[in-house]
Amino acid sequence: MKNKLCFIIIILFATLTGCSNYKELNTLAIVVGMGIDYIPNKELYKVIIQSIVPSENAAQGTGSGGTPVVSFISTGKTLTEALQANSRILSRENIFSHIELVILGEQLAKKESLNFLFDFFERDAGIRVNVPVLIARGSSVKMTMDILPTTDKVAVRSIVGKLKSASEQTGEYGETKMYEIIENLSNFGSEPAIHGISVKGSKKTGTTKANYEDMEKTYTTLNGTAIFRKGKLVGWIDGKRSKSIQIIHNKIKVTDLRIHCDKKRFNTIKVNRLKSQSKVDIKNNQVLITVTANGSGFINELLCNKDISKRDVMKEYEHEAESELEKAIKEGIVAAQKMKSDVFGFGEILRYTHLNKWNKSRQQWNELFSRAKINVHAKIDIEGTGMRIKPYPY
Repeated sequence: MKNKLCFIIIILFATLTGCSNYKELNTLAIVVGMGIDYIPNKELYKVIIQSIVPSENAAQGTGSGGTPVVSFISTGKTLTEALQANSRILSRENIFSHIELVILGEQLAKKESLNFLFDFFERDAGIRVNVPVLIARGSSVKMTMDILPTTDKVAVRSIVGKLKSASEQTGEYGETKMYEIIENLSNFGSEPAIHGISVKGSKKTGTTKANYEDMEKTYTTLNGTAIFRKGKLVGWIDGKRSKSIQIIHNKIKVTDLRIHCDKKRFNTIKVNRLKSQSKVDIKNNQVLITVTANGSGFINELLCNKDISKRDVMKEYEHEAESELEKAIKEGIVAAQKMKSDVFGFGEILRYTHLNKWNKSRQQWNELFSRAKINVHAKIDIEGTGMRIKPYPY
C-alpha cells in the first residue's frame, strides 16, 4: 500500500511541476508597436512591427550604441500571412501581448474597410484590443513609426505619450482604443473617428541617430481626426472643430477657450470641468439634435486691462466663452454632416430613446444625419482668475 502511495505521489509531482509553455526570454522579441499599410499595385498588406532591442534599453553604457528599437516589414495577401512571413526575417518569436500602439496607413484606410482589418485583432487572443489606434497622415506608416524621438528611447511610446499629453491639455485629441472602433463599426448609429499622426522635418535624418545630434529635430505630431463612413476614411476634421467629438463623448478633461478681450486682444479661459448631454428625435422625417454643454473654469490669460473684479465684466467673458464653445461644437457636427458620417453616435442615442423611430430610419441614417437640424447650448461659469485679479497696465 505504501509503495502504491509513493508511486502515485511521484507521478503527480512529475506531471504538475514545470511549465509546458515556458520560453527563454532570449528567444523572444517584445513587439511594442504595429503598423499596417497596403501596396495597391501588388494588392498586398504590409505589416510593420517595432520591437525593443533589450541591450540598447538597458542601463546606460551597456549597449553597443545602436538604435533602441528595430522595425521589420513583411507582406502578404492577409495579415496573418504577412505576420508569418516575419519568421523568415527574425530569429526570435514575436510576442504581441505588449503592443502599445497600432498605426494604420492613410491610403489603406481609404481603400479597405476597417471591418476586415480589426477582425484579425479581435479573433487573436494574443493581441490586446485596448490599445490606441492612429492614422499615419501624409507619410508612410514605417516612416512615422521609425522617427527617433529625442526625449524617449522607444518611438512608439513617444507617440503614445503625446496622445495622452494632448488629451489632458488641449481636448482636441484623445485615445481612441481599438475596442471602441470595433464597437462603432458594429453599430448602425455611429461611425469611428481616429486621430492622425504626421511627420514634421527632414524624413532623411529623422530615422537615423543624426536626429539626436541636430538642433532642428524631425518629430511626429498629432494632426487632425480621420472621419470614417462604412468603415472607410472619407475625410478629416482639423483644429478646434475636432473638440466637438471629445465633448459630445464626454471624454474631454481640460480645454482652452480663446475669447475676445477687446477688438485687438484675446483672453484664455481654461475649462477644467465640462459635461455634455445630447438629445435626438425625428419629427416629420427631420432629425433634431440638441447638445447641451455645462462647464466651469478660470481665466488663464488676460491680455487687456478690463477690471475683472466687476461682475458685469466676468459675465461678458462667460458669454464670450459660451459662444466660443457652441461654435466649436456646431462646426464639428456640420463638418461631419458634410461627410455623412455620424462619428458622435447620435444614431445610438436615438436607438436608446426612440427605438421605433430608429428602426424606421436606421437604413438611411447617414443621409438623415447629414440634413439634421443642430441646436447647441453652452453654459460656462468662470470661477477664478488665477493667482491675480488686477491685470498688468497697458
